[in-house]
Amino acid sequence: MSAALIFDRAHAVLVERDRVPSIRGASARPLVDVEAAFAARGLALPSPSGSRACADGRDFAFLIDRRDVAGMAWRPLRDVVATDDEVWSLYVEVMLGGWEPPTRALDVWSFGDRPEMASQLAHLVACGTKRATMGWVDAAERDGTPLAYEGGVSVVTDAFGYPRLVLRTTGVRVVPFDAVTADDAAAEGEGDLTYADWREGHIAYFTREAAKLGLAFDPHTARIAVERFELLHAF
Repeated sequence: MSAALIFDRAHAVLVERDRVPSIRGASARPLVDVEAAFAARGLALPSPSGSRACADGRDFAFLIDRRDVAGMAWRPLRDVVATDDEVWSLYVEVMLGGWEPPTRALDVWSFGDRPEMASQLAHLVACGTKRATMGWVDAAERDGTPLAYEGGVSVVTDAFGYPRLVLRTTGVRVVPFDAVTADDAAAEGEGDLTYADWREGHIAYFTREAAKLGLAFDPHTARIAVERFELLHAF
């Protein structure tokens, strides 16, 4: 018997009747059985992102681009693992390398809007330079992204969904864009660490975000969530 833990890039889980699917195979190759079972549903699985041996078979984790699969649904990771110890242990072992976060109520996200930016900013956090991040409140409300909250724990991935960091939010305040301070800008750890560089780069970033979401970014009226965090773990 094999469990197939299938994630999208934000670690939502593909479930069948609210459970992670189990595949009973007839061959000596558990992965072949799992791949064949999902191929029959029209879903081609990539190479596993993690595997483990268990008492009666093999368990696998896969990262895929989200798509609809007949008879299955996507559920947030935090909802699935809240009551399923087996899925939680599999997630910790094969996706987090055995390091267990202090809570199962995890948010999962990546920095920026490009793969290079996601990796670069995660690197700045791991190196100790970056201890703040900022989000445009109107954009978060438009696309349904939850706002950060004090005490919240996040798994930060690269742009493809592979974990790189675990962070805990130590404080959040919402201010007008023009009220972001030079200290806030320096805490983001980006560019040359000056306020002028921060302002120019973030106007460009939020303007790109506005274009994608059908919004207009006005630096004089935009509300910005300034999040401070601590690093719990780097993978």
